[in-house]
Amino acid sequence: MPSYKVTDTAVVARTLAATTGWTAFTSLQTVFDLARTQGLPVFLQPGVYTNGPLTVLPSNGSGKPLTVEAVPGTATIYFSGGGTGMRVEDMSYVRFRGVRFDGANRPLPDYAFLRPAYIALKNTNDVTFEDCQIINSTGIGVYVTGGNARIVGSYVATHSVGVFSEDALVYVHRNNITMISNNAVVIWRNTITGDSSEIVGNTINGVETAAGGTGENGNGVVVFRAVGVTIRDNRIFSTKFSAIRCNGGGRHIIDANYIWNIREVAIYVEAPGPGIDLTGVVISNNHLDTVGTGISVANQGLYSDGIARSVVIDGNRISNARIQQITDPGYSPQAAGGNGITAETDCTISGNIVDGVDVGGIQIGVNNATRDIVVAGNLVRSCQRGIGVSINAIQGGAGEVVVSGNIVRAASNGAIVPIQFDGTTMSRVGTADYGNQLATTVGRVTFGHNRAAA
Repeated sequence: MPSYKVTDTAVVARTLAATTGWTAFTSLQTVFDLARTQGLPVFLQPGVYTNGPLTVLPSNGSGKPLTVEAVPGTATIYFSGGGTGMRVEDMSYVRFRGVRFDGANRPLPDYAFLRPAYIALKNTNDVTFEDCQIINSTGIGVYVTGGNARIVGSYVATHSVGVFSEDALVYVHRNNITMISNNAVVIWRNTITGDSSEIVGNTINGVETAAGGTGENGNGVVVFRAVGVTIRDNRIFSTKFSAIRCNGGGRHIIDANYIWNIREVAIYVEAPGPGIDLTGVVISNNHLDTVGTGISVANQGLYSDGIARSVVIDGNRISNARIQQITDPGYSPQAAGGNGITAETDCTISGNIVDGVDVGGIQIGVNNATRDIVVAGNLVRSCQRGIGVSINAIQGGAGEVVVSGNIVRAASNGAIVPIQFDGTTMSRVGTADYGNQLATTVGRVTFGHNRAAA
């Protein structure tokens, strides 16, 4: 039976049996509550502490803060089952440093909003997990609802969802998140409202699609209805759908991420349904390699969609965008991708390099879903179509579009050409090519000072 000792500076726990000066305990709950009451931190000596559910609540530990520390990688809290692994509710100033949490893949009950959580934080303020390992659960590794929390410099692995923030503010910084079966990080709001969460400096490697669907699972970072999220300087590898997927909300910064081996759209910004609009995103300085499609801004309020608008796509490098076979049930059409950048409404696309794509380097509009797009100063090379512009805009039925100052090289089926979507495939229309037009207006499209080269 493990034991603890109270010193002048900490409550020290160990996995060894009680000896002189040490007191036996059966649950870390006893140690946590005593340390809080005494106003002391807990120090876990090396070992495995097998434990059922733990709680940090105003109703225990005299309602005081808690700090639990260990030498990183030496002390494990091993979950024996029986509920949510740990709950921190209505508390401020709770810290875990260097602790390994092992959920042992035990069954988990729904905690809130039908979310099964291993570690659940509710209405917390300044709760931090730093240099921890949080591994092996059948549900969400860390679930935050209400308040705020920080997950910093930690290893989060083998969960359905790594970190899930619902109507809360989270700072997810410098973590290694891997072997996730559905989504690595989810920022979720139940209404479109301010958020300001940060997902910065993380490595996300390996996300599957165990729960299925047509894109709601299998992503690195998912943002739903939140406003003002920063997604910066992450390395995101090998996700089944998107590296970064933003649905509704807006005012996001997506900057300086390195993304590789993504099956569908690497950075997907969309408004998926009526009332779930998205306004304002800056997508800049990202490096995307080996993807289905690089960057997509979708939906203009047609076909029961919302409106995604006011997006800046600047200074990104996209290479090796390839057609992917996606045979997941319900996904249609089952061949997707092969485009560098696609956009429909109120976008500026400037200073990007698109190098090596199967279909279109830059694709402007989808039939009537085309409005107010500027494409300027991009370099597009080694593709089938360089820059495709919706035939509806060229015929005057949609617009306005400006395509200026771009260089297109080695486009096998036209440098700057009209395109049309038939419900399954986007294709070139006619033989017109505006790749070397000095200054031409056709319909609601202005072409100027572009250069096309073999």
